[in-house]
Order: sequence, then C-alpha cells, then structure tokens
Amino acid sequence: MEYLPFVLIAVMAVFMAMPLFIWLGSKRMQGRAAPDYAALLTPEQQGRDKLLFYFYSEHCGPCRTLAPLIDTMAARYGNVVKVDVARQPAAARQFAVRATPTLVLVEAGAVVKVMLGAVSEKQLEVLLR
Repeated sequence: MEYLPFVLIAVMAVFMAMPLFIWLGSKRMQGRAAPDYAALLTPEQQGRDKLLFYFYSEHCGPCRTLAPLIDTMAARYGNVVKVDVARQPAAARQFAVRATPTLVLVEAGAVVKVMLGAVSEKQLEVLLR
C-alpha cells in the first residue's frame, strides 16, 4: 500500500497531460501540406483557395453549441466544409483530428491554422476573410 499514492499521482499526471498531447498534435499539422480533401468538397467549393474544415460530432456538447454559428458562416462565405467524424472517420484520421470540435484552415493546399474547441463569431470572421 506504500506505492498507492505514487500510482494515483501517475494516473492523474497522465490524464492531465492528455489534452496537452492533443493540442501539440494539432499544432504539428500547421504549415504542412493538407491531405487529399477533394472528396469532402461540394461542387461549389471545388475551385476555392481558402477552406475551413469543421470537424464535429453529433454527441459533442460544444459542437452542438457551435453548429448554428458554423451554419451561418457556411451560408455567408460558402467555404466551410462540415465533416462529421462518426460518418467520415477516414477524413478525421487524415487531418489528425483527435478532439471535436476542431477547425482546420487550409489555404493553397497547406494547413494554415488549427483551432480546438468552440470559437467565437469574431474568430470565425477573421479566419474566413
């Protein structure tokens, strides 16, 4: 029983470090060439140079909160690609998505920015302009 506090501390450290590893993994994608995403695009989005990929899950609370804002921005700008990670797991794997919601900005075939979690309308406006 002398080792129990050390085991508990190790388990807590692992759980506390997991979000950090997810964040670092997403930041490693920035600056790299984007994976092949042509199959995810609608015909209207095919020729666009700047695209925002929104990875979400139906069971995610922050995703449900963010969905109306994303829909508004998609209607306004037309360059928002919504990807349900449950229905398109291969796309999520290609983009190294480990948490939802995740926003990936792709410009000229390269990943420019990756954002995890819910974002504000102002942040989305800056990304999409």
